[in-house]
Amino acid sequence: MRHWLVKTEPDTFSLEDLRRESPALWDGVRNYQARNFLREMRCGDVVLIQHSSCKVPAIVGLAVVSEIALPDPTASHPDHAGFDPRHVADLEAGKPPRWLAPRLAYLRPLSTTLPLSRIKAAPPMAESHLVRRARLSVMPLNENEIACIASLAGESLMP
Repeated sequence: MRHWLVKTEPDTFSLEDLRRESPALWDGVRNYQARNFLREMRCGDVVLIQHSSCKVPAIVGLAVVSEIALPDPTASHPDHAGFDPRHVADLEAGKPPRWLAPRLAYLRPLSTTLPLSRIKAAPPMAESHLVRRARLSVMPLNENEIACIASLAGESLMP
């Protein structure tokens, strides 16, 4: 089992939205490196949900991958902001989908949200990709990062 961090803007799709719609397709990713990480997700992997682009960016809860990456339907709809005609052409040509979306199932909120500022201030996280400026919307977490985040949160990050 691996751990992942996914970022979402709470005014677009929050942890509470995931709870209500669970399991929900995690769609709209349009970065190739993040897409490649989506390909690596496996059923049962734990996902930390981070609210971003908000007053206090923070890890707010946990989900689990319930279905591996499927073709992202938002990339096929011309009326959607994430429409990509290359995605549609790939599917029509029988090629693998360009954009993917795993299905995530809500697990629980953290007992206390963990602000990104606390994570950045933790010495073990100084070299982590979580605190760098160009962070992706989907990132794998290594064992040291998970241990540090669990310690800062004061709780287990297991299902």
